[in-house]
Amino acid sequence: MEIGGVFATSWTMLRQRFWRLVGMWAVFALIQIVGVIVLSVVVIILGFAGLAGMGALLDSPGAGLGAGLGAGMIAVMAMTYAAYIMLVLAQQAALVTLASPQADGAFGPALRRGFASAPAFFAITLLLLIAYVAVNAAAEGVAALAGEPLVSDMIAALVMLPLTVYLGCRLAVLVPVVAVDGRRNPLAAVRRCWTLTRGRAGAVFAALVGFAGVTLAIFIVPFAAIIMLLASDTAAAAQPAWVALAPLSFFPVLVVYMIYAAAFAAALHHHLTDGGAEAMEAVFA
Repeated sequence: MEIGGVFATSWTMLRQRFWRLVGMWAVFALIQIVGVIVLSVVVIILGFAGLAGMGALLDSPGAGLGAGLGAGMIAVMAMTYAAYIMLVLAQQAALVTLASPQADGAFGPALRRGFASAPAFFAITLLLLIAYVAVNAAAEGVAALAGEPLVSDMIAALVMLPLTVYLGCRLAVLVPVVAVDGRRNPLAAVRRCWTLTRGRAGAVFAALVGFAGVTLAIFIVPFAAIIMLLASDTAAAAQPAWVALAPLSFFPVLVVYMIYAAAFAAALHHHLTDGGAEAMEAVFA
């Protein structure tokens, strides 16, 4: 895998499908805004119902109405957070599909793939979270044998850091594997990632380091410049309007970064599969 080729492909796909990617981002942003409005209305309604239930509970302590409303509020909030996570995962899948050289760049199919991939991503996220907690607990348990809390924490960190980096490299193309390759089974998706990155973890790590450099260039550096400008009394006095609008420039930078991250993931997957050669071999096998 050529690291330079990954970045060249990512920039090419970003240029070719930039406005479609922005449109996809805007669709999910609109869905999130509508969701927030609906959630706010539901919370207000439940809040008033809770106040009414509290009054009824004070009048009739044995009714248990307040506890029921409290449980309902918790259930609604839990479902809301789960739906939000699913929406974020669907957005990532749709953006990566739209940016993939192995997809035709059609907006509608990419959107449908995004929503279809969200349940699989949610299951994979839970699976990886459980695995991480288990491994972290095991590492802390072994490190606790050292006795001193500070020493044991350092040992656990030294064990978990390289392990986390290694697993991050091996699972770096998880999103395109699910969204583009269509591996919706969590275990099958993980196995597919493991197969694609076998013997290439070092190259993937180098590519991710390069992506971190791009992140610094298009994300952190402009943000730091804005902070420095806002902290400068001289600049604020000379250009008050520009300084007032400077934080707003952070928003388009964030949008561009999000869609470029999707293009990078799609390009990395494209090169790990040798430009989709595996799929062609499977067709003609």
